[in-house]
Amino acid sequence: MITLSQLVERYQPELERLHGQQLLPSHRQALRAMRRCRRQASEQMLLECKPCGTTMKIPHSCGHRSCPHCQHHDSQQWIERQSAKLLPVLYFLVTFTIPAEMRLLFWAHQKIAYDLLLKTAWQTLDSFARRDPKLKGKIGAHAVLHTNNRKLDYHPHVHMLVPAGAINKETSVWTSKKGDYLFNEMNLAKVFRGKWFDAMKRVGLSVQETLPEEWVVNCKAVGGGEKALIYLGPPEKGKPYLSW
Repeated sequence: MITLSQLVERYQPELERLHGQQLLPSHRQALRAMRRCRRQASEQMLLECKPCGTTMKIPHSCGHRSCPHCQHHDSQQWIERQSAKLLPVLYFLVTFTIPAEMRLLFWAHQKIAYDLLLKTAWQTLDSFARRDPKLKGKIGAHAVLHTNNRKLDYHPHVHMLVPAGAINKETSVWTSKKGDYLFNEMNLAKVFRGKWFDAMKRVGLSVQETLPEEWVVNCKAVGGGEKALIYLGPPEKGKPYLSW
């Protein structure tokens, strides 16, 4: 079976040739780490069985946040931790995306743009819950930032796993919404767009491209939320994950 380190070693020269200008220092750092992950040339750890005295040397893992070999254990722990926070209610998966025309801006200002994306998405949901005639309270969310789609193309978007209910902080009463409807997607997109432009102006960002009037927000029921957590995560170490 071919290992990830072997794949990196075999195909990195071709990757550099085709996409070298697009690779960030962090990308090359990840490739260097995964290239030596669990290889015989890596540093070795010595394991010993106390009852029988048998010893064994095992190559060190790289420990990089993007390495699937190293993050498997952390991945399972993340899923268990977030699953323990789920309420016994219906959940919705709300996905906020940005227009393709804005991806260059995001790429050039990743730290600021990702932070604004998470904050404006949450502010949008929070405002809808407070104004909703049935909820009128404080909603919660598991929020995960993804920067790529399934084809590994650069595509920043935020997933919010949201319970179909809210709590009134004054009365401490929990109110749930019934059925497979939480909020109107088109209205969510309009408010999200407005909040994004306001936030972008405050931090001094601007975009030269002509942006579409209609943005896209998807909102769908996902049952108890367990399967959605498995789909969403687990986030890499250092990858933005928030819980409100």
